[in-house]
Amino acid sequence: MLKVMEYRQQLKALKDEGTALLLKAEEEKRTMNDVEQTRFDAIDIEMTAVERRMDNYIQVNRIPEQQLKAYEAHRADPVAREDVPKPFKSFGEQLLAVRDFFAGRKQDNRLFEVRTATGLNESIPSEGGFLVQQDFTTELIRDTYSTNEIPRRCRRIGISGPSNSFSMNVIDETSRATGSRWGGVRVYHEAEAASLSGLGSKPKFAKIEMKLEDIYGLCYATEDNLADAAQLQGIIMEAFPSEMGFVISDDIIRGDGAGKALGILNSDALVTIAKETGQAADTVLTENILKMWKCRKGRNLVWLYNQELEDQLNTLTLAIGMGGVEMKLFTEPTGTNPYGTIKGVPAIPVEVASGAGDVGDIILADLSQYLIIDKGGLQVAESIHVEFLTDQRVFRFKYRFNGQSVRKSKVTPYKRTDTNYYVSPFVTLASR
Repeated sequence: MLKVMEYRQQLKALKDEGTALLLKAEEEKRTMNDVEQTRFDAIDIEMTAVERRMDNYIQVNRIPEQQLKAYEAHRADPVAREDVPKPFKSFGEQLLAVRDFFAGRKQDNRLFEVRTATGLNESIPSEGGFLVQQDFTTELIRDTYSTNEIPRRCRRIGISGPSNSFSMNVIDETSRATGSRWGGVRVYHEAEAASLSGLGSKPKFAKIEMKLEDIYGLCYATEDNLADAAQLQGIIMEAFPSEMGFVISDDIIRGDGAGKALGILNSDALVTIAKETGQAADTVLTENILKMWKCRKGRNLVWLYNQELEDQLNTLTLAIGMGGVEMKLFTEPTGTNPYGTIKGVPAIPVEVASGAGDVGDIILADLSQYLIIDKGGLQVAESIHVEFLTDQRVFRFKYRFNGQSVRKSKVTPYKRTDTNYYVSPFVTLASR
């Protein structure tokens, strides 16, 4: 049904565009120019193609005209309908309705109201499944992000409308040297600019482009589970956001960009600090931490580390003054701060950090410089066939997501002596 509405909206938009071309020429008392006439002819061809696709869709899905008219009336004034179903009271209740629909037991019209409210384009339930009711969707996604320290600290942008991709221009700054800041902006002192000829400059932009990728989750439930909506909801609300958050966090750290996010460890913006001469395997030294800190760039920094390193972090010290007094680099969590600190910055143990000695076992990051995109909410479909012999039903969840660093590369500082010295929002240690 919604697909038909989409076709009709396309036709209206094309008709409005063609009418605007005609009216503009009439107002200016002229005929359309070559560009306008070419576009006008193209609009006519496009409208014919859209009408053909819409007619085919209506015939294939056997949608009566009166049903289309009733649907349009509801869309125009949904309040006027006295039989508008109320929302589901719980996520478990909605999953039971999905189960009953696919089992052919009964059709709960609230499932279709959810689809209408969320604007899903795929309108055949057996092909597209049902969207989770908006408040449950919000709750699930909020839990996915809020219960995991990595994604909740990233910058997040929601994609709306029919788009499945995202692009954004960012400053392409690879060096802070004069003439390179902001990608090429430069200003001059009065004496330098006595003649303005040839002194122009401008910022340089790079484009971030991402398309949404799908993340799937499966939930197996027995008929006994399904007999209790509250129990089913409890299982889903705890397990699914936790696992989704884990996968998203792992992608943010090490995703290879092939059908998933491009992770920090695979970003061109990553600065990797070499190990110290003679450094033992799987160790972290004070010198490592100080060199990582020197390469920082950002205001929302956190340390992400594998908890396996914590006993080593606790032994790291820094000499203060001439008296040989040593200060611990790592401070323990307190009652008001659930995380320890390194150099005054939160130090957070994360499960998705690499194993001790591997690249990514400790990372200094400004995660606000990592961009996440997603769209809508969760989509759920159900099957009785996958585990038929074990008397289980399978609920499949799908979430559309992608991510990558806002920075396209590490940055050369304004003044430096060491040609291997760079700064970045993402710094890690080399393999040891």
